Amino acid sequence: MQRLTSTLLLTGLLALPGVAAGQTPPAPPSATDASSPLSAWIGEVDFGARLTSVSGDPARYQRLRDLRRGPTVDRLRYRRDTDTWLATAVVDHAGYRDQRYSASFQQYGRWKSSVDWNQVPLFYSTSTQTPFTSGGTGVFRLDDGTQRAVQSGASTTAAFVGLSRPFDLRSRRDTADVRFTYAATRDVDLKVSLLSTARKGEQPFAGTFGQNIAVELPAPINHRTNDVNAAAEWSNARGMAKLAYDGSWFNNSAETLVWDSPLTLTDSATAGSQGRMPLWPDSTAHTVSAAGSVALPARSRASGYVSVGNWLQDQALLPYTINTAIAPIPLARASADAEARIVAMNYRLTSRPARMVWLNGQFRVYDYDNRTPHFAVGQFVRADSAVATSDTGGSQPFGYTRHFLDLDASFTPLRFAAFRLGYGRERDDRTFRQFEETTEQVLRAALDSTGLNWGSVRLQYEHAVRTGEGLDEEVLSDIGEQVSLRQFDISDRTRDRVTAIVQVMPLDSVALNGSVGIGQERRPDAAFGLQDNDLLSYTVGVDLAPREAATFGVTYGYENYTTLQRSRQANPGPQFDDPTRDWSTDMDENVHTVTARAEVPQVTSRTAVGVGYDYVRSRAQYLYLLPSNSTLVAPRQLPAVRNEIQRATADLRYALAGNLALGLGYAFDKYNVEDFALSPGTLNSPVFPALFSLMYQWRPYTAHTGAVRLIYRW
Repeated sequence: MQRLTSTLLLTGLLALPGVAAGQTPPAPPSATDASSPLSAWIGEVDFGARLTSVSGDPARYQRLRDLRRGPTVDRLRYRRDTDTWLATAVVDHAGYRDQRYSASFQQYGRWKSSVDWNQVPLFYSTSTQTPFTSGGTGVFRLDDGTQRAVQSGASTTAAFVGLSRPFDLRSRRDTADVRFTYAATRDVDLKVSLLSTARKGEQPFAGTFGQNIAVELPAPINHRTNDVNAAAEWSNARGMAKLAYDGSWFNNSAETLVWDSPLTLTDSATAGSQGRMPLWPDSTAHTVSAAGSVALPARSRASGYVSVGNWLQDQALLPYTINTAIAPIPLARASADAEARIVAMNYRLTSRPARMVWLNGQFRVYDYDNRTPHFAVGQFVRADSAVATSDTGGSQPFGYTRHFLDLDASFTPLRFAAFRLGYGRERDDRTFRQFEETTEQVLRAALDSTGLNWGSVRLQYEHAVRTGEGLDEEVLSDIGEQVSLRQFDISDRTRDRVTAIVQVMPLDSVALNGSVGIGQERRPDAAFGLQDNDLLSYTVGVDLAPREAATFGVTYGYENYTTLQRSRQANPGPQFDDPTRDWSTDMDENVHTVTARAEVPQVTSRTAVGVGYDYVRSRAQYLYLLPSNSTLVAPRQLPAVRNEIQRATADLRYALAGNLALGLGYAFDKYNVEDFALSPGTLNSPVFPALFSLMYQWRPYTAHTGAVRLIYRW
């Protein structure tokens, strides 16, 4: 009702006779009128009705949008421009969950302001269900009688199936963005902005009681982030200087998650009746920055940026357990007392000392100085069920410093050809990671040829080598991992990439295009973990313009991704170093993409037509491999994961009058999916022996959406 009321109210206001009275009629919708006087009001409103029919999964069809049937004001544009000021207003999808409103006003040479408010929905599922009921914000309860029966052995967890209730799982993000700029003098601007983002709803979340049972819960979302920026900027033809402050405040009204155990009703020293964990803590960040640039001789310019920030988080810490049968273990301190100092710098020099030579150099530093005091942990409670001793003795304040160097040079000996060479270096110094330092060096070479009568060519090659120093294998040994395991983001790596893009225009009305990309990654020192990561892609397409203002285009693309990972299935003891217990995962994914478009803005003097088609098909296969002397049981291979999506659209506009047009639109959407992990065939019950599932699944859908609307311009 609220959506219908706001839509009809806005439509009624737009239709008031005084709004468009006396205005100069614009051109038909297929043309742009450049002759309107500066003092004229210029506007457009697109309103009508939408009909939607969905079979299958309506949530996935509307994942980040709202396509419900009903009256619509899908588009409003309003603008007035005079010699001294400009005003604009924009409305999209009024009254729906993905609506957006914005407005701006500026007085030329003095000040300008804008405000923008938009909503982004996230529709997870209509098929979710759970036996948990709400006991308050972030508290989930099970039926006591069923818990008692399961604990005594008189029943099993299957008894909770009949208690499950279905519900829609969704959330929404609302964002308000307000900006103001004041020209204090000819060369000085003062700027202030506020960005406030709130998110409410629910999302899938997991809790566990160790290996006994895990539960999925619709965790509450109710948090807001307020970001403030204030800056003073001076600039003229020779240079620029800027001072700024950025502040960010995050507040979460749902701080804790508590859930009942499906296995026990009463606490004991070996099993808890409840689980508890913290959700996202309140935090703040403050940053002061300075930036500047200056023009130099020889067509050169130098610029720099420096910022210093402080991140703070001092949320009260939860006790080690909510289990009342386990004696409390004192915390090292009552709150997080977390702090990090962030220093970022970026210096850049660009120069064109000669007509054929262009040079560019850039140096960046990012220092994440974690100043959080060490939190000592001797004993703790594992999964609210058992007292355990910490292997690490407490928290490890992870920090790092990154140094980036980029150098590029371009040489243009011919009018339409440029040769480019580049070198990049990234060095990371870390604390509490396997490698204390990693260095990656990148060499780049490219050939660009543009502006030719027949088309353009671009060819690029990149070679990168990353190596690490200060490897501490004891860190892995202390936590029971294989010492030859390498984490993929810091392991030694060699990477090669080649890309080529070609465009050919044999006729003025015909353009052919194609591209190829090849990439290979190798990790020679990683006995376990990611070994290889390769890709191959290519596209071919044709664009036609057989007559003025009519275009047609078709593109086909293919992508192939492969990875190889090695592992060992072993318990502590003799198995731990037994190579006959090794296994690997070989992943191969193929993606095919087809897009087609046709736009004819003037089929007749009054009619415009546009049609489009998109098709994407993906197939991923996970193959589990064993060595010839393996002592493991031969794995049962999983079926391939398949995704296929199609979308066809058609839009017709017919000019009823010089400022009024009728629009008809239709969209067909179809999605097919086969996923061994999240398919309805796998998740066929909310209760499994060791899992309570939300039944959040990948499900197919077929949707038809039609719209009829009027487009009025004034």
